[in-house]
Amino acid sequence: MDITARNSAMIVAGAIIVSVVTQIAYLTIKGPVVTAPMIWGTEAVVFLAIGLVALVPALRGGPHAPGWAALALFGVFNLVQAGIGLTMFGPLGEAGDALAPAMEAILAGAFFFFFTGKAAMGIAGLVFGLALLGKPGAVLKTFGALTALAGLAALLTNLAAMMLGRDLAMLAGGAGTAAAAFVAAALLILPQTGTAAHR
Repeated sequence: MDITARNSAMIVAGAIIVSVVTQIAYLTIKGPVVTAPMIWGTEAVVFLAIGLVALVPALRGGPHAPGWAALALFGVFNLVQAGIGLTMFGPLGEAGDALAPAMEAILAGAFFFFFTGKAAMGIAGLVFGLALLGKPGAVLKTFGALTALAGLAALLTNLAAMMLGRDLAMLAGGAGTAAAAFVAAALLILPQTGTAAHR
């Protein structure tokens, strides 16, 4: 199947929107213990889709290949993070105090991948935001500027979190989630501008 740039944009944008919804759901739903594995499992599928589909326009090149490459990395890093949660958190959590240091180390590793993925999303926000900023029309320029600013905020806060740790988790995660929402919208808008800039 030939995946066109337009198809890539629609698929990745839809998958990003799902990831934003699951992120919010994870933070707000106070359900049974099975809730987290269900969310992580859904996210794993979504992140795999983002990583694979974004790779196609990234490899094809074009003016926004760095943005697509950043989205592919976002998918890969978050797939690893979700996999750690699915496969390791349960057994280590049930092991008790004896393996508490190991649990702490695994948790720190999962957050590092989480922050790295959000930083990659920040780069995508910068690339696609600047693409829209260069289009004619006040609305596109304004949305492009907002997307680029959201991307910059996500990049900086998550780079800081990669160095400083989980104390910045809420700030960095929130900035990354906001950037993801803007990027999803930008991916849906760019193909409608009638140029090849979304390749």
